[in-house]
Amino acid sequence: MKLAMGALLLTFITAITAGFFVYQFMFNLTDKMKAAFPTQSLHLGSVGINSTCITVSVRNFASVNVQIVEAYVDDVRYGLEESIVVSPSGVGTVNLYGAYVEGETYTVRIIPSLGSPLVFDVKND
Repeated sequence: MKLAMGALLLTFITAITAGFFVYQFMFNLTDKMKAAFPTQSLHLGSVGINSTCITVSVRNFASVNVQIVEAYVDDVRYGLEESIVVSPSGVGTVNLYGAYVEGETYTVRIIPSLGSPLVFDVKND
């Protein structure tokens, strides 16, 4: 009876200890994944606007290449002239050609292949 209780107690302690290590491992892995694949992979660098083009500079904070998939200005989809791939810690430039009226404010939405869309307003002064 003592031997059975000792074995049961040893099994219980082993399971608790193993659970602690597995929890720590999974917690660390989750933190590493958040750093590798952040929810917001692109951050706005600078924005320039004139009557024919909105030029947006974006920085990639993910640890993998991020492609700009789509771009919208006031919910109208704009065709990107070239494929834009931003390397890790790199900066990419998005040019959105169109007719932009002076004094108007435009809402720009850039859709990356990874993470949430980058949404901001730009005013043509």
